[in-house]
Amino acid sequence: MAKNDKPVRKFRVGYVTAAVWKNGEFFNVTVTRSYKDGDEWKDTDSLGSGDLMNAVRALQRAEDFIADQQPA
Repeated sequence: MAKNDKPVRKFRVGYVTAAVWKNGEFFNVTVTRSYKDGDEWKDTDSLGSGDLMNAVRALQRAEDFIADQQPA
């Protein structure tokens, strides 16, 4: 994924985001957590125990989206 590529869809639950990327005929998903450092918002791929269920929910939505994109 090039830096200027954008995900085809994002699913956010709390501070956790699952981003769906199209790679040719395949899909990939990245998970990030947003946090505030002073006045600036940043992202990390490190999740705390309180983020895990939000990650599960965001990933489930990403999986449902990807399944809907597949030909029947």
